[in-house]
Amino acid sequence: MRNLSGFVKRLRDIMRQDAGINGDAQRIEQITWLLFLKVYDAKEQDWKFDDEDYQSIIPVPCRWDNWAHDDKSGQAMTGDTLLDFVNNTLFPTLKTLPVDASTPIRQAIVQSTFADANNYMKDGVLLRQVINIIDELDLSDYEESHAFGEIYETILRELQSAGSAGEFYTPRAVTDFMARMIRPRIGERMADFACGTGGFLVSWLKELQKQVQSTEDAKKYGESIYGIEKKQFPYMLCITNLLLHDLDVPQVYHENALLQDVLDYTEDDHFDVILMNPPYGGSEKADVKNHFPNDLASSETADLFLSVIMYRLAKNGRAAVILPDGFLFGTDNAKINIKKKLLGEFNLHTVIRMPGSVFSPYTSITTNILFFERTGSTKETWFYRLDMPEGYKHFSKTKPMKLEHFAPVMEWWDDQRELTVDGFDKAKKFTVQQLVEDFGYNLDQCGYPHEEEEILAPLDLIQRYEEERSSLNAEIDRVIGLIAAVLDGTGDISSIIGGNHAWGRLERFNKRFPVDMQKSILQWAIQGKLVEQRPEEGTAEELYRQIQEEKQRLVKEGKIKKEKPMPEIAEDEVPFEIPENWKWVRWGELSNSIQYGYNASAQTIGRIKMVRISDIQDGKVCWDTVPFCDIDEEEISNYLLQKNDILFARTGGTVGKSYLVRDVPEESIYAGYLIRTRYSENLCPEYMKAFMESQLYWTQLRNGTIATAQPNCNGKTLAKMIIPLPPLAEQKRIVAKLEELLPLCERLK
Repeated sequence: MRNLSGFVKRLRDIMRQDAGINGDAQRIEQITWLLFLKVYDAKEQDWKFDDEDYQSIIPVPCRWDNWAHDDKSGQAMTGDTLLDFVNNTLFPTLKTLPVDASTPIRQAIVQSTFADANNYMKDGVLLRQVINIIDELDLSDYEESHAFGEIYETILRELQSAGSAGEFYTPRAVTDFMARMIRPRIGERMADFACGTGGFLVSWLKELQKQVQSTEDAKKYGESIYGIEKKQFPYMLCITNLLLHDLDVPQVYHENALLQDVLDYTEDDHFDVILMNPPYGGSEKADVKNHFPNDLASSETADLFLSVIMYRLAKNGRAAVILPDGFLFGTDNAKINIKKKLLGEFNLHTVIRMPGSVFSPYTSITTNILFFERTGSTKETWFYRLDMPEGYKHFSKTKPMKLEHFAPVMEWWDDQRELTVDGFDKAKKFTVQQLVEDFGYNLDQCGYPHEEEEILAPLDLIQRYEEERSSLNAEIDRVIGLIAAVLDGTGDISSIIGGNHAWGRLERFNKRFPVDMQKSILQWAIQGKLVEQRPEEGTAEELYRQIQEEKQRLVKEGKIKKEKPMPEIAEDEVPFEIPENWKWVRWGELSNSIQYGYNASAQTIGRIKMVRISDIQDGKVCWDTVPFCDIDEEEISNYLLQKNDILFARTGGTVGKSYLVRDVPEESIYAGYLIRTRYSENLCPEYMKAFMESQLYWTQLRNGTIATAQPNCNGKTLAKMIIPLPPLAEQKRIVAKLEELLPLCERLK
C-alpha cells in the first residue's frame, strides 16, 4: 500500500458520503470489523503455513478472499449484492459460529468479536470502495504489517474525538510509562480487567519483548497477558490490536470482570502484575455490588475495580492503576474502607499526580497513577506532581502527551527526594500515620495549584460534585457522631480537634455548583459536545466562505469598510479540539463592523436615548431609565442600534460584559464606553452571545486587557479573539439546548 499515512483519511472521506454512518464512533466501528477480518485472514495464512492440518472456523464463502478481495476481473461483489451478502450472510454466520469450551482461543475470538458488531453502511458501492482500500494492505509483508501497526495506533487515537468511545483509549505514553516503571520479567503474567483497546497489554509486551532470548522465553512471552473487556466495540479493537502485534493466541475475553464474587477468587485467579485504567464516572447496579463485601460495595465503578485488583493480585505482586481525584479525596464509607484495605494490606509506595488534559477531550477530570505491591502494609507513600511540559498549556490531538514528558518523574523515581515549586509541594513523602490520622485517608496531596479556573465537562462536574458532597457529608456525620460521643461521655474531645469545617465548605460548595455547571455547559457547547454533528448540515468552512462573500459584496456596495486581513490562527492559540466540520476563526472575520459608541453627557431630555451598560440588568435593557443625549442629526445613523447587535463594555469594572440587542422599542444609540459589533446574517446571534459568556472568551479578554487605572479592552482585542464556528443549523441547535439547560442551573441557585 503506497500511502499508509493517508489510510484513515481516505476511508473517512468515502464513509462521509454514506447515509448510514452517523458520526465518528460508527465510522471507526465500521472500519474496525473490516480490519479485523483482513488481519485475521492474514494470520490464517500464517497458521496454515505452520500447520498443514489447520482448519478455519470461518465457512468458505465468508472468508476474506472469497467475498472481499477484488481480483480486478470485474466479478467482485458490489452495490445491493454486496450489502445483501454482508447483512444477510456474513454477519448472521459469524455471529452464530459454533463455539464451546474446547474451541481454541484464536478461533473463538471470531464469534465473540462479531457477537454485537454492526454494519452501518447503506450504500453498497461505497462499501466496496472502503473494502478495496483495506484490501490493499499487504500484511504478509513484514515492513508494511509493522507500519500498519503504527497506523492502527492512529485509529485508536481517533477514539478520543469519537464521543463516549474515548473511554476505551488510554494515551500510549501513559501505558508505556506504567509498563516501564512496573519492570516486567519473563515468566510473569500480567492482567487488565477492563482492557479497552489493549493499550496496557501492548505496552507490557513491548517492554517484555526486550528480554526474550530463547524459544522458552518466547512461549512465556506469548502466554504473559490476560484481558477482560465488557463492551463489544473496544473488545474488537483489542483483538485486532493484539493480532497486529503478532500475538496469535490473545487471551482476552468478552466479559464483565465485576460479575464474580471477589471472595471466590483462589490463587489460580491471581496475577503477578496488574496494569489498569478502570472505567470511572460510572455507577453500578445493586446486583453488581452484591459480588463485593458490604463494606467495599461502592456504587462507583473505579472503586469496585480497585477491589477486584486487590483480591486478584498475587503475593509479592505489583500493580499500577489509574484513578481519578475523587478516589484520593473521597471520604464516604466505601472509599474509606477500600483505602483502609489498600494501606493496611498493600504497600502503596508511590502516587503520581497527572495533568488534567491527559485524557482530553474524553474527560477533563484529573487522574493519578497509584503504584502498590502486595508485600505487606504501607509504611510511607511518596506523592509526585507531574507538571505540564514547558511550552504546553494543555495536551490535545495535535499535541498529545509523549513518553518523554514523563522524563522528570522517571529521573526522580530512582532518586526520590522532596521538591517544592513556587511554594507548592511537588514531591513529598508522607507516613501512613499522617495519611490516616492527620488527613483521615485523604490522599489528595501534592495537587495542582490552579492559576486558571478549571472547567470540567458537565458529567464530570456532576460526578465531582456528588463525590465531594458525599465526602463532606461523611465528614459532617463523623463530627456529629463525635460530638454525641463526647456528650454521653464515651468520646474524647481531642478527636474532634483538627476538623476541616466541613459544614461551611459544603455550603460554599453548594452555592458554587450552579455557577460551575453553567460554565461547564457553555464550554461543552463551544467544544462541539452539546449536540450531535449532522453531515447534512454542511460544514463551517462552507459557512465561512458565504460570510466572506457577503462581506465582499457589502464592501463593494459601500455599506461596510474594507478591513485589513486578520492574522492566521497559530497552532498554539487553539485551546481544544473541535469537530471536523467546525472551523476556528477570528471574531473580526465574522463581524461586519466593530464600532465605538458616541461620547455625550446623559440628560433627562434630548434628541435621542443613549443606552449605557448600567441600563442593562439581567440581560435586558431597562428602557424607562435610559437617559437622552444631544447628537447632530447627520451622526445618528452611525450609532443607531439594530436588532441582533452585540454591545460590549470596553472599560471599567464591567469590562467584557456583553448584551445581545433583542428589540429596540424606540430610536436609540449607545454610549462611548461601549463597543457595538454587527456581523453576518448567516450567523446565529444567540450562539455569538453564548460564546461571549464562555470561559474561552473571558480568558482571551483577560489576556488582551490593557492594565491602566481602569481595565480597558479595545476593539482590536475583540477582533483578534478566536471563536469555534459550527455550521449555522448546528449553532441553532446548540442555542436550543442551552435554552433548556441554563434555566435549570438557575433553579439550583
